[in-house]
Amino acid sequence: MDDKRFQQLLTAYFEDDLSETDTAELHSAVTSSDRHRRRFQEESRVNVLLRETLVEQTELQSLTASCDVAPARSHWRVAFAAIAATILVAFAAGYWIHRDSGDSIGVCMSISGAVDLVVRRDDDLFRATPGFKLHEHDEVVCDSQTQAMLRLNDGSIVSMETNSTLKLENAPSQVRLIQGEAFFEIAPRQNGMPAFEVLTGHSTIEVMGTVFSLVASANTEIKVYEGSVTLTRNSDRAAVQVGSQQMATSDDLAVQDLAASPLESVQLSPTDDLTLDRGQREKKFQLLKVEGGRRIVYLRFDLPELNRFRSAKLRLTQAIDSGSGTLRFFVGDHSDWNEAKLTESIAPQPTIEVAQHRGVVARGQVVEVDVSAAVKNPGPLTIIMTLDQSGENDIWFGARESETPPVLILNRPH
Repeated sequence: MDDKRFQQLLTAYFEDDLSETDTAELHSAVTSSDRHRRRFQEESRVNVLLRETLVEQTELQSLTASCDVAPARSHWRVAFAAIAATILVAFAAGYWIHRDSGDSIGVCMSISGAVDLVVRRDDDLFRATPGFKLHEHDEVVCDSQTQAMLRLNDGSIVSMETNSTLKLENAPSQVRLIQGEAFFEIAPRQNGMPAFEVLTGHSTIEVMGTVFSLVASANTEIKVYEGSVTLTRNSDRAAVQVGSQQMATSDDLAVQDLAASPLESVQLSPTDDLTLDRGQREKKFQLLKVEGGRRIVYLRFDLPELNRFRSAKLRLTQAIDSGSGTLRFFVGDHSDWNEAKLTESIAPQPTIEVAQHRGVVARGQVVEVDVSAAVKNPGPLTIIMTLDQSGENDIWFGARESETPPVLILNRPH
């Protein structure tokens, strides 16, 4: 396929204006060409940034033009093009222009849970909501019911789990995880920039741009998903390099593969997976989108004989668009469907709920839930995934055609 035709299909794809024939043509181009696949992934990421920026622009416009109920479609396209140009110029220059000013060094992107996020600033306490501006030396506290996603001015994203505390020491180049667990997506450092540092009570983690999770408790535990980090133990300054798909702890600095497990396992890919968007098939190849009141994800697996297995986990990897809320996983009442024929009228209905994942799902994050209660008999199994949040909190996961497909992991003792 030539570049002109590929660009036409991409444009229609992002405007939700593809016919089934065009969708199949674009699907073929992306799956058969590494160059087209990389182009698709790059433009998808830019499209997400455009969407997030448009939301901010809409909020600003609503404050200054309350008499305008809805801008014309053509006006939105002009605005979209202008914002796109700004983003592309920022990428080319190697930095991002923020609306934050003064002492602000970041913002609370989203908060999940029953209460607001607490931010300690000097002797003051603030109840933070999405959009709250963060300052240097702020201490961000998630209690037992709260999770939060923070964005720093350098583009780095930090997703905090429940019962965690993070201090913005010399942000955006240094933060301290005082306690708990957090997921980090550190923006690549430009030439001359110092390494990003994450401090704990036991260790210092130096990063030049990567994706990892960190637990600060009796010792420090790190899991690296992309790139590499340097883990230095504070007590004796001993250091170790932890690469992609590896983990290590500060007590012995032993590096292990993330794939290593005390259980033997069998990994199954879905035979079919797709999203129904208001009852219509939305098989955006490589993507499964879930959104409250609109998008529902269906996954179909063929299970082998199960008498040797003692547990099962479903692993999904976030792709392109992050979000938050409560993901719920149900067993479908039947599995007599496939991607080509699934419609709302014949779609499986949810029966028992077998798992939940609550809170923020950051970019690149792996979500793994225990679905042992769903894996009872050999043969076809349908798992249905929903989200309780709508709008900008939707979450996109990799589909079975992507580089990070869903996986059902059946575990058994050695």
